[in-house]
Amino acid sequence: MTTLLAPNDCHSMADLRAQIDEIDADLIGLLVERSRYIDRAVDLKKIERLPARTTDRVAEVLNKVASTASEQGLDPELARTLWADLIEWSIQREIKELGE
Repeated sequence: MTTLLAPNDCHSMADLRAQIDEIDADLIGLLVERSRYIDRAVDLKKIERLPARTTDRVAEVLNKVASTASEQGLDPELARTLWADLIEWSIQREIKELGE
């Protein structure tokens, strides 16, 4: 993770935007790492004969994300919406790889 200036230490919009760009790059890196786990999930789902979409797991992840977001001061509905898209993208990727 990048070392950032505190928001109050940003004295111009250029400073602030540079920090946001760094955060975005860090987030992309984390999403790349997460996608590697999705790749592994495909392998394991083939072995364990599991479907790409597991409704109970989707609900569990969305609830956990909303709870974590709330605890950390982020709007839980924003987190739920972002993760719903991320999960659906992951499921579609798995469906393609699993041939469902």
